[in-house]
Amino acid sequence: MAHSYAYLDKEKILHLHPLEDEAVKHGKYVGTNLDYDESGFPVIGGEGVVYYVDKDTAYVNGNEHDGKQIAVPSGLKALAGQLL
Repeated sequence: MAHSYAYLDKEKILHLHPLEDEAVKHGKYVGTNLDYDESGFPVIGGEGVVYYVDKDTAYVNGNEHDGKQIAVPSGLKALAGQLL
């Protein structure tokens, strides 16, 4: 059973939610066992990751305006690929 449900918001940012009923409101979604932070972003290596799918960029400690850019984790790329 999935621990959370992944979906892309209207800006094509990857989010996770514990309730399938909420994820379905955003269109296509998939179940995943990834953890998520209080903002609904996937947690990789103990940090919430903001992943902009269309830009193929990821950030920790904030978003594209104030976060630190990191290499996109392969697991997030694979997950996003299921949503496109």
